[in-house]
Amino acid sequence: MYEFAVVGMGIAGLSAAIRLREHGYDVVLIGDEKSASRVSAGIITLQLENLKDILLVRNSINIIKNLVGSSRLEEIGVTCRGFISVEDSEEAEESAELLKKAGIDFKQFNSRDASERWPWLDLSEDEVVTYTWDDLSVEADQFIDFLMNIAEKKGVRVQEDWVEEVIYGEKNKLILQRSCEVEAEIVLLCLGAWTRDFLSKNGINIPTAILRCPAYRFRTANNITAFADEVYESYWRPGIDGTIVGGGYHAELVDDSSKFFNSPPRRFRSGAEKLLKIRLKNGIEFVEEWSGPCSITADLDPLMDTLPGHENVLFIDGLRGYGLMRGLALGYLLADIASGRKDLDTVREYRLSRFSSLL
Repeated sequence: MYEFAVVGMGIAGLSAAIRLREHGYDVVLIGDEKSASRVSAGIITLQLENLKDILLVRNSINIIKNLVGSSRLEEIGVTCRGFISVEDSEEAEESAELLKKAGIDFKQFNSRDASERWPWLDLSEDEVVTYTWDDLSVEADQFIDFLMNIAEKKGVRVQEDWVEEVIYGEKNKLILQRSCEVEAEIVLLCLGAWTRDFLSKNGINIPTAILRCPAYRFRTANNITAFADEVYESYWRPGIDGTIVGGGYHAELVDDSSKFFNSPPRRFRSGAEKLLKIRLKNGIEFVEEWSGPCSITADLDPLMDTLPGHENVLFIDGLRGYGLMRGLALGYLLADIASGRKDLDTVREYRLSRFSSLL
């Protein structure tokens, strides 16, 4: 019997469990270690198109700083600090306005000055580079392992198993696939792309679509800073052993969870490779590819709410491929709401009721 059961071992579930333990609750974390978070591209950047998202990422970065403590950055999977965005002049003006509103430190460079600072970057004369300092790039699998270790050190009970069913009630009963039953006063469902199917078994429908997003690793002699190419639409970060990781803005709809991690189509890889060659002055060599699912809502904002008819069960979904960026902040927020420290009205814009006309 636990006070809280958190279902899902991705970034949101881990951060919610950590936060609840920081508040002193008895917490069990249940799930399969293979999550979408582990196969993400590994970029945590403040340079986004939405003010709310920028503020969430700023909170996530502050949480990471607190969790890291005395650990060395390479121990937790960090491969780069800082982020640059290549934009046309109009986009650069919009980015500057957003970053100013969010209170984020940044600097913008014309193409000549940017080429001197980042000589590996091939720029056109009229392009502008926006640089922010606090952004992080990580090897996602290593970073999630770090958070798992933090959770266990803080006293979270980890149960590697899949929840077949939740019998809702004053004491929620979770039926596990391989082992025992678990009871908890409050349940947090942090299942990511699996949320929609899990809830539909209980007659609860949520308006999300699932995309399968690819990522690629190339070997290169360039020592790059993580960057987004907003002109030709791709994003890249430094990896381990002289590699870079990223891709183009490609994705495909997928409804079958057994295909969430399938290899991406060859045309996506060809497109990503072509986009990367536009920006790098030296050659590249393909190393590996993978893909993972991301859940997206119609208005692109996350879902965070209690289940209809079950006030002691909460869920989060719809992180839109920005889970690694926003997930820590949203997980902490979910934990604070579940423990009564914040009210659901503080996330009114994320609640399920905004889609009432679709349900």
